Amino acid sequence: MRLHDLPVCLFFNGANIRYATGTGSLTVWAESAFARHAIVPAEGTPILFESESSAHISDRVAADVRPAHYWYMEGSPSAEYVRRWAAEVRSVLSELGLAGEPLAVDKLDTLGFLALQAEGVRIVDSSPATVDAREVKTPQEVALMRINGAIGEAMLSEFEAAITSGVRERELLAVLARALISRGGEYLFTGLVSSGQNTNPWGSEAGDRAVMAGDLVGVDTDGVGYGGYVIDVSRTFLCDGEPTPEQRDAYTASHHQVTAMTELVRPGMTFGEFARSAPPLPERYRAQRYYARAHQAGLEDEGPSIFFEEDLDERDVAAWDRTIKPGMVLCVEAYTGEVGGNFGVKLEDQLLVTEGGAELLCRYPYDGRLLS
Repeated sequence: MRLHDLPVCLFFNGANIRYATGTGSLTVWAESAFARHAIVPAEGTPILFESESSAHISDRVAADVRPAHYWYMEGSPSAEYVRRWAAEVRSVLSELGLAGEPLAVDKLDTLGFLALQAEGVRIVDSSPATVDAREVKTPQEVALMRINGAIGEAMLSEFEAAITSGVRERELLAVLARALISRGGEYLFTGLVSSGQNTNPWGSEAGDRAVMAGDLVGVDTDGVGYGGYVIDVSRTFLCDGEPTPEQRDAYTASHHQVTAMTELVRPGMTFGEFARSAPPLPERYRAQRYYARAHQAGLEDEGPSIFFEEDLDERDVAAWDRTIKPGMVLCVEAYTGEVGGNFGVKLEDQLLVTEGGAELLCRYPYDGRLLS
C-alpha cells in the first residue's frame, strides 16, 4: 500500500479480507450481500466489520472486530442502511486520521459507490496493492498450498474411481465436493464436470447426462481448500474401453502443452518470454484454445494471467513485463477440442515456483491410456 501510495483500503472481496485479517466466514453469502468488510490502513491495525452471526468467530483471530452494517436485508437493498454505512466509513477514516485521503476499494455495488460519493469520499482502485502483495506466497501460505495439493490428489482419486458407465455428471460432482469438504476444504467455486459431447467446448457444468462407455470425462477441481487456499487442477479421464485415435491425439496435444510449460517455468522469466517460449497449439485446436496459458492462484484464482501472444490485442498487455518469481503459484493449463467436435480434453497443473524451476503441488497422474 505504501509503495502504491494508498493510505487506506476498503475490502469486500473475501480473499482480500482473509489476507488482511486472517478471517473467513460465510464467504459465499457475504460476497453477494456485502455483509462483511475490512478497512485496512497502511499503518496500523485492520478493522474488520463482521456480520453479527460470525463476530464471535472472528474475535478469536482479529484484533479489532466491529459489527457490520450492511444494506441488503432479505435480499432487498435499503437506501437508509447504505447511508448509515457510508457515514460510518467516513467516521472511521477520521478516526484513523485519514479524512480527505483517497479510499482504495476492491469492489462495491452501485448503492455503496454512490453513498460514499455523497459523503465526499474519493474512491480509487486497490488492485495495484493487493495483486503485488499476494503474488509471492509466504512460507505459511506455501505450507497450506502443499496441504491442499494432497487434498487435490484425494479429490481426483475418488473422482476417477467413481467414473463408470451410467453415472451422472452431478453424481461425480458430488463425489468431488465430498472429497474436498471431508478433508477440511470449504467449497467448490464452479461445477466444471462434463462428459462426452459436453466436454466440447470446455465450460459446461455438471448436469443430468449419464456417462457412457468410451466417453471422455473432464473435471476442474476448482475448490477452496483448507485455510481458504485454492485447489485448481484439471484432468480428463476415459470411461471404460479403448480410446479412439482422435481422443489420443487431443489428449497428447494437451498433455504436451501442460508438461512443456511446467518444464519452462523459471524465476526471472517475464510473462512475455514465457508465452513466446511455450509450444504452439496444433492449428486444429487453436480456435477453441483456453483463454490463457497460465494464471496465478492463492486465496482465489488470481491475476495477472499469461495470455497467448496472439490474444494480446484484446488483453491487458501491462502484465507482459511482469516477472516470474520464487514463491508464486501458477496454474498452467490447456484445452484441445476441435470446433464442432464431440469431445475435448482439459488438463491443468498447479505449480509452486522455486529457485530451481517448478514444484508440482498436486501430483495426480494423467490417464496413461490416452497418451500416444
